[in-house]
Amino acid sequence: MSRPIADLHCHPSFKPANNSEITDIWTYKKNPCTKTLFKGVLGFSLRRLMVNLFVNDLATYTQSNLDHCHDGENRLLFLSIYPIERQFVKPNRPFSSSTASQRFILGRVFGINLKLHLDAKIFQVLTGFSETKVTGYLDSAHGSEVVDYFDDDLACEYTYLKESHNSESPNETYEIRPKFQMVSNYEEYAALENQNIIAGIVTIEGMHALGKYKRTDLFGSSTIDGLSDENKTDLINSFIQNVRRLKNKDEFEFTPFFITFAHHFNNLLTGHAKSFGDPKNKLLPGFSNVFNQKPGLDAGITAFGKVLIKDHLLSTVNGQRILIDTKHMSLEARNDYFSIVKSLRDVGDHVPIIISHTAINGISTRARAAEQPDTNKLDKNSYISRWDINITDQDIREVFDSDGIIGVCMHDGRMPGGKFKALMKTYKRRFTKEETLNKLHTQMFLTNVFHIAKVNLEHIRAHNSQNPNHRYEEIEAWKTICLGSDNDGIVDPFDNFNSAKTLDGFKNRVAKSIHLNFDPLWENFKILNIQETSYTVFTEDELQDLMLGLTPETISEMIFCENAHHFLKKYFTRSYLEEGIVNNIEAIV
Repeated sequence: MSRPIADLHCHPSFKPANNSEITDIWTYKKNPCTKTLFKGVLGFSLRRLMVNLFVNDLATYTQSNLDHCHDGENRLLFLSIYPIERQFVKPNRPFSSSTASQRFILGRVFGINLKLHLDAKIFQVLTGFSETKVTGYLDSAHGSEVVDYFDDDLACEYTYLKESHNSESPNETYEIRPKFQMVSNYEEYAALENQNIIAGIVTIEGMHALGKYKRTDLFGSSTIDGLSDENKTDLINSFIQNVRRLKNKDEFEFTPFFITFAHHFNNLLTGHAKSFGDPKNKLLPGFSNVFNQKPGLDAGITAFGKVLIKDHLLSTVNGQRILIDTKHMSLEARNDYFSIVKSLRDVGDHVPIIISHTAINGISTRARAAEQPDTNKLDKNSYISRWDINITDQDIREVFDSDGIIGVCMHDGRMPGGKFKALMKTYKRRFTKEETLNKLHTQMFLTNVFHIAKVNLEHIRAHNSQNPNHRYEEIEAWKTICLGSDNDGIVDPFDNFNSAKTLDGFKNRVAKSIHLNFDPLWENFKILNIQETSYTVFTEDELQDLMLGLTPETISEMIFCENAHHFLKKYFTRSYLEEGIVNNIEAIV
């Protein structure tokens, strides 16, 4: 019997926790539309047209509402709580680095006046939040003395999840209505298997979620070390206290399994990678024109950040261990964190590296990736995006060595390079059948998956040749790969695989596409072999060598189901979370 699909990173509570008009966590809901909010004169609104430039590609609807998850056989959800960063509601006015044309558009959409708030209507369109919630976030970013992400945001979304715990779908069309239950460990999850239950594991996106910041510090300082002594002490204490609260079962019954340490903006603890796209040309702006990611960009982890990781989050002395997700970390921050993991492994404390929702960049090392700025020029002639928010081959190897896991996303904004984007544009201009776009997106996903397996297999073979008495099984090349959709994370999803209800179909398509990779009908959609500066197609011999005798169905099952379950069986257990003890379990296949 096939296991249900597991998704290492999604946000089913993000929209409903921030919008009372969404009746529950189960129900599908569209965001307020621009046509309703920007009416214009006689039905025409120039501003609406310009706002649509920013939102047309985004998922302005719920993607991981639980009915959709149930319909797509997505029954194991890693529930990412995300307190929206206040930098998101302060556009980078007066947009001085933009061209005149871009400034004109940005002025029409966001206004040039530095004292203006982000327009509440735009915020609603982007997030799906209610007007009341949006107003509260705007007031917090512009008027309050303190930004308390933990009590004002994280605790509210957690409470929403707790209130949804043990709920049942209101959808009367189901013969047997599915239920939702949160779990604290693998033992609790295993008791729910083979039942009509969607299981949820709490995670957090962004370490800012545990901070209580002076508003002026949040927007004005590069790191925690640049604060006044008093403010630095207060911020440090807020992080330590809130880690302690998360590990207190009386307050948080469901302690988060892991926390994404960085996110889009500076949290004063660690550097982040560039995540907002540059403008496509000199006429139209991109998200990097709107929001300022420069403070903290590309920095490493601060001294206190390292202490927070080692002595508080990863510690089992102060309660249940909380693992670290390295997505959004800068290259330098990844260097710092992977060194921490290695040092712990050297003293017998095994910590798996998690990258919850990512894509490959095909670059050999982080040092090589750091040599090239993240620009459209870097991606122009590449099939995949070479930006350093995506993972290098070195990252892939270090995840393997740590016995970690990588969630591959389904994201048109993060995965493609210029070649892929040009193909998409050409196909859409020709009004191509949906099947062609589906093949193209499946090719992108499988190219990422097979690249990770290729890097792992090369790493295993190199290790085995040097360590004949301590060999890895080659089949383990496939063990680190799973799904991390980022559904409901304000993303640009694959066109026809854009919500959790499509995941079962996509899983089956992945197996079918591997089967048909050398069929003439798949000539233009073969799995690609990514190199550092180029790409080719895998030959049949190369692909068979990588598959190691596994069937396409088995590979698909491992990616969408088995690998995440296997990972939980080792690292989501009471013995590991409470004592750091890794259980020996059976092989992955």
